[in-house]
Amino acid sequence: MALPLYNCVLCHYNKIKTLFHLLLECPFAQDCWIHLGLYANLQLDPFSIMNIFKTQLQVPFFMEIIIIMSWCIWMARNDSIFRDIPPTTQGAIPRFKTIYSLVLHRVKEVRKQSMVEWLELML
Repeated sequence: MALPLYNCVLCHYNKIKTLFHLLLECPFAQDCWIHLGLYANLQLDPFSIMNIFKTQLQVPFFMEIIIIMSWCIWMARNDSIFRDIPPTTQGAIPRFKTIYSLVLHRVKEVRKQSMVEWLELML
């Protein structure tokens, strides 16, 4: 019986895969966040980091951005494990844009323009 691997598949540091590592500490995740202009102080707890992200984003839809990027990091992990696709920010960022664009279909019209402008400005 093969035991599951508990090391992060997104980096080569043999770090134990924790939620904090996967979404914030992993160099792959950090590259994804940096691509959005977000920088995390890894000495802080996750909730403080999310507050810093909120401050850095300065938009009312900050939580959508954080959730979508977290999902894209998770999907890169799944692609690596189940489809043998190496994780790259060049793959994660287009996925982010696609999912973000889908979210635009459900937002109220008063928020839509600012969300479109943010996407065009940032990416």
